[in-house]
Amino acid sequence: MEAEIGASNVFLRDSPLFRSLEGAEISRLVELSEIQEYSPGDTVVAEGSMGDAIFLLYDGELSVHTLDADGRDIMLAQVHSQGAFFGEIALADPGPRSATVRADGDSVLLMLSLEALEAFFGEFADAEVVILRNIARVLAQRLRESNVLVASIASH
Repeated sequence: MEAEIGASNVFLRDSPLFRSLEGAEISRLVELSEIQEYSPGDTVVAEGSMGDAIFLLYDGELSVHTLDADGRDIMLAQVHSQGAFFGEIALADPGPRSATVRADGDSVLLMLSLEALEAFFGEFADAEVVILRNIARVLAQRLRESNVLVASIASH
């Protein structure tokens, strides 16, 4: 699996997080990333834990959960697109995670620690702007989708 991911820089280049990065930058990110495998039901990140990494889905299915005021588990989203990422808030605010992410099936993720990303930005300063712009685009898209959902709920 590691050779497959490492040989395929296309995976990272096609991720919304790393679009527009150069080949050398992508290769360095592959070197800095860690492959993690999860079984169905495994927790990838837990709500309230400290955000110290960004994750990219290579293969599998994940779901994003939070607890409501009564402690009930609420599924917020499903993640199943290769290259989809989460945990990006930690880059701007390494505080507690806002949700729990669980594997719904056998899943393979690439994990980039904030420490590794800081080292990367030290080597490729221009890439930081590109990545932050890509994060802003995805967050704007998620906000638009959330607004539609809230409007739908409010109208019922």
